Amino acid sequence: MQVYRLSGEPRVAKGSSEARRLRRAGKVPCALYGKGVQENFLLSQSEAHKIVFTPHVYLFEIGLNGQTYTAVLREYQLHPVHDYVMHLDFMACGPEDEITVALPVKLVGIAEGVQMGGKLVPLTRRLRVKGKVKDLPAVLEIDISSLKLGKTLTAGKISFPGLQVLSSPDTAIARIEVPRALRTQQS
Repeated sequence: MQVYRLSGEPRVAKGSSEARRLRRAGKVPCALYGKGVQENFLLSQSEAHKIVFTPHVYLFEIGLNGQTYTAVLREYQLHPVHDYVMHLDFMACGPEDEITVALPVKLVGIAEGVQMGGKLVPLTRRLRVKGKVKDLPAVLEIDISSLKLGKTLTAGKISFPGLQVLSSPDTAIARIEVPRALRTQQS
């Protein structure tokens, strides 16, 4: 996984009125928990926006009070109307810890069906997997070179070393559509 370094400022005051005041000042309340850690801190709105609105999944190194914690983004809250980040939750983890995360999918290779004139249609952007933090890749590369015309690749047909795919086995990842010109030739 890609590592993203953050430097948070400690958050002393708590409560909803204090959180609203901080948000008006351009700050985002954050929480770091797990592995015996319970820290509350602040990030700038622009930094939180970069973390949430990205296609990548990061492993975060968070610097707080002179210590560095390794964590993953567990949950975030957005404003229901304006889509600005209201809160971030990070879960502390170590390299040997098993976590569940949705990783981005990258289709590699040229499918047989595409070479025959079909059209590749990606259907899934992310798959949920479980594995040790040290074994998690930045993207899940899926070879589609054997995908034939009119066929669909599902999550039940793929596997990754050291990872367990948690997405439903029926989750469609990619499909090769038969173009109209080829359909009329076959009939």
